[in-house]
Amino acid sequence: MKIRYVLLSVLLIGVLITGAVLLMPKLLSDEKTTAKETSTTTTTTKQPEPIKNNQPDATATTAIVVPQEMQTVIEENSEDIYVDEAGLLAGNYPSQMVPLYGVTSLSQSHQITGVSGKPGWKTSYVSDYSTDEILVFYQNLLSSAPDYTEETVSATTNLKGTVSGYSISISISPNNPEKTDLPGNSTANIFIEQL
Repeated sequence: MKIRYVLLSVLLIGVLITGAVLLMPKLLSDEKTTAKETSTTTTTTKQPEPIKNNQPDATATTAIVVPQEMQTVIEENSEDIYVDEAGLLAGNYPSQMVPLYGVTSLSQSHQITGVSGKPGWKTSYVSDYSTDEILVFYQNLLSSAPDYTEETVSATTNLKGTVSGYSISISISPNNPEKTDLPGNSTANIFIEQL
């Protein structure tokens, strides 16, 4: 009877050792595969977003109608209105509605898509004119807008109004050549967005 227990014990130990030898490499390769899948999954979730083509997501569709009051201001100041002969203004910039006044250097002009997803334009320029001269022109231009507002913070004056289905914001301030890298007395930043 003792021999039977010894033989059964040896047989059981042999089965366990054989099973361990045969199953251990399989278990180890499964761990490596699982670790590899986890790292692959992590890598695929951290893929960078594709780079946009630097074009706006939408283009303006609202027809621009310039009120007579604005047209009169533009005509009275036509000698100082910027004419884009070099093609530096963003495509379809509505210069018939919000022209650039007294431009020395155009620093930027882009078609944009605003935070709300609406199309528009962002334009900045530097002028040798004083901030008061530029301010008077844009005040006269926008003052006929029904929701016209004007706010001065420090040395910057912000004008806002809605004309022809477009929200117009203009900031006029003294030029800081360290920021703009352009010489001049004043800086004007214009933001136009379709409503």
